[in-house]
Amino acid sequence: MDLKSAAKIDPEYAQHQTIRQARALVAEAVGEVMAFWNFKPSMGRVWTTLYLSPRPLTELQEWGVVRHAGRTGGRRCFEAETDVVKMVTRVFRERELGLIRETMDKLEQAIRLLDEQGRSSVPAHMLEGRFVVTRARRLLDLANTGHQMLDRFTRVGRLDIKSIRNKLTRRGKA
Repeated sequence: MDLKSAAKIDPEYAQHQTIRQARALVAEAVGEVMAFWNFKPSMGRVWTTLYLSPRPLTELQEWGVVRHAGRTGGRRCFEAETDVVKMVTRVFRERELGLIRETMDKLEQAIRLLDEQGRSSVPAHMLEGRFVVTRARRLLDLANTGHQMLDRFTRVGRLDIKSIRNKLTRRGKA
């Protein structure tokens, strides 16, 4: 789903994604300039992230992989986050769940398109459309199960793949 479509469904999420995308483009551009000047591109990307932030932060702190540990000699100190599950669940919450939501939106859009406009009086076209809808619904069901599983993982910190395994096994036999 593109950002215009997402804005109709969830304007706040779409705005967040637009800002995030714009920041990434600016960071990439500055990183390329830094590389041209023989600096590490990552230095430019990190600087840009800090420059474009309305409040002080570090990229690593934003991702939850470091935490503020006080001050030493007037400088802020950071230490690594040692709770690996906490870091991984945050990444899943920020990246994977978003990807699954976008995938589910596209699958739903394809199903609606075929349900609303895919009707045909030509038997071969009608059968093919129904076949595609059936398969898309199966994928949507699998994506929904995966989303529920990862959502639970990000909240509880435990991963139970039984539900997804059951979907895959059952679909493989069908």
